[in-house]
Amino acid sequence: MPSLNQAAFIEAAARSVLQQDYLAVELVVADGGSTDDTHSTLQRLSREFGDRLRWHAAADSGPANAVNKALAVARGDIVGWLNADDLYTPGAVAAAVALLQADPSLLMVFGEAEHIDESDHVLDRYPTLPATTPLASFRNGCFICQPSVFLRRCVFDEIGGLDETLSTAFDFDLWLRVFLTFPGRIASLPRVQAKSRLHPACITRRMRRTIAAESVRVLARHLGDADPHWLLTYVEEQCASYPHGDSPADLRDDVDLLAAELAGCFSPDGREFLRQRLAMDARLLLALPEAFASVTADGWATRTLRIRLRQAEPVPDRRGARRFRPLVAGTSLAGTALSLLVRLRSRLRRCLLDSARSYLHLVCHHAAPLAAPLSLTVRTGQQAERRCIVVGHGRFSLFLPLSAAAGPRAEIEIIADQVFIPGLVDERSSDMRELSFRVEAMTLI
Repeated sequence: MPSLNQAAFIEAAARSVLQQDYLAVELVVADGGSTDDTHSTLQRLSREFGDRLRWHAAADSGPANAVNKALAVARGDIVGWLNADDLYTPGAVAAAVALLQADPSLLMVFGEAEHIDESDHVLDRYPTLPATTPLASFRNGCFICQPSVFLRRCVFDEIGGLDETLSTAFDFDLWLRVFLTFPGRIASLPRVQAKSRLHPACITRRMRRTIAAESVRVLARHLGDADPHWLLTYVEEQCASYPHGDSPADLRDDVDLLAAELAGCFSPDGREFLRQRLAMDARLLLALPEAFASVTADGWATRTLRIRLRQAEPVPDRRGARRFRPLVAGTSLAGTALSLLVRLRSRLRRCLLDSARSYLHLVCHHAAPLAAPLSLTVRTGQQAERRCIVVGHGRFSLFLPLSAAAGPRAEIEIIADQVFIPGLVDERSSDMRELSFRVEAMTLI
């Protein structure tokens, strides 16, 4: 069990191992130097469970290094690893051991799993697939939930431990190596074996860019190339919250840089597909470091258009005058000419101002096949609701006032009184989205 500052969850995780009905089980915790109450919790549990719980605290280079350290001192012939915030379900160990003992040719088993939140509430089921799933299906996504896995120790003796150069995808890398080296010697259990916890501090939610990049590189290493959907999924995840949360400073630059870094991991057709998709994605074309419009990828607003803002925070300068804190911090640059050009473009486009921006300017196009005037209700949080009437088809502009009182993470809503469904007005279309108007440009003035 790798651990670092997981005092809130580690007792439940440890008990889920040590209170299994299969008694010949031990838990080895490799703690990376926690500064919370983890050590006192482990000391208390050691008094309760004796030598079935062993732990040591020492700096490590990451979770893969911690797992490898624990594996080196583990005494069992069958091993698994559980993160300090995850849980085994009752009977999980016995079920895995029984399957491995029933068929000595099997080297790895995995089961179903559920995602849970900080309060143990089930969020969803992990998208597990059977062990008979073709190897190439890993291109579509990882179908094995890490804490549900048990392996014979000899697997590590033959193919090595976890790849410590990876920060997040070391488990994905291991599954691919096992499937490639031992085809037909893997089985799956049709029961929920583990609960994988999702919370703001977990790697799964905190390191989305690294997960995407490492997963693509691992797939290219073992299968020759990766499917473009890995990068497109990352784009969707960022578009869901940008520029709020742990978002990159500049979404367009971040995606361009990641696509450039991973270009060699995709097939020629995959690279061209990505180039076209990203070049036409209206969300990326409209995105600013300070604002993001929740349009569709082809630029349409649905009934409610939400614009998320990352506003400057006014601070006094040395002379007591009002100036504005920069919205973003500098980031390290990749050493390639392309990344330098992308960053230069970002600096030129961003041009941080010494005074507040007063308005968000939207250039829109009323192209919906609607006969009546389009009525738009604008809600800006701190200001009174206002209504705009778009009488005829064609371009129109919206000037939306910005208020510092709304805070650094504000949101504007634009609600249309009517929408159309392309599939209902054009028999050639199968598009059943509810759409209102197109957004063609967005600037801060």
